Amino acid sequence: MSDPEVFVILHGSGGNAPGHWQEHLVDALRAEGKDVRYPRLPDPHTPTMDLWMPALVKVMADIDVDARLTVLAHSRSCILWMHYAEAGVRRLQADRVLLVAPPYMAAEPVSDWMFFPPPLSARGITDAARSTAIIASDDDEFATFEEASTYAEALSIPIYELPGSGHISPFYGYGEWPWVLDWCLRRADFPPVSLFP
Repeated sequence: MSDPEVFVILHGSGGNAPGHWQEHLVDALRAEGKDVRYPRLPDPHTPTMDLWMPALVKVMADIDVDARLTVLAHSRSCILWMHYAEAGVRRLQADRVLLVAPPYMAAEPVSDWMFFPPPLSARGITDAARSTAIIASDDDEFATFEEASTYAEALSIPIYELPGSGHISPFYGYGEWPWVLDWCLRRADFPPVSLFP
């Protein structure tokens, strides 16, 4: 019998509107019979590390250590994952991690000081997952592609560009995103396919 497969999907600041690609992905994966963990992180409109980190640790603690784990983080949760990877609180290693549209600069100084700057531990990222990649756009208002590339370089992981995709959210047309579902189901690989070829 193969190891159980688990998906952890982490939203960004504000949580997700029903039309977000992560919401569609959760529904589509569950329709395929997959075990999906989609936590509502505390106080999403005013996120703080002292609330989000324990929530992530709890989610990870509830996953079987033999599970084949895929993590998909969007926006602020990409930064959360970088902190988690460096913190050394892991009890299992993910198989794959996808960091989508990581922001580069603090937007709300009151809460962001706990998130930024993120620890850029290549060793932590390697220990946290067998494979990690970043997907970023060339016109994201929260990070230029060059800024997102500094994360990739420091963490020694690949980065892939989705041109003209903004913050890769519903505002930019990213409701259903067929490629990311296919990637989760291991029917597609990199580079990612944009909704706007």
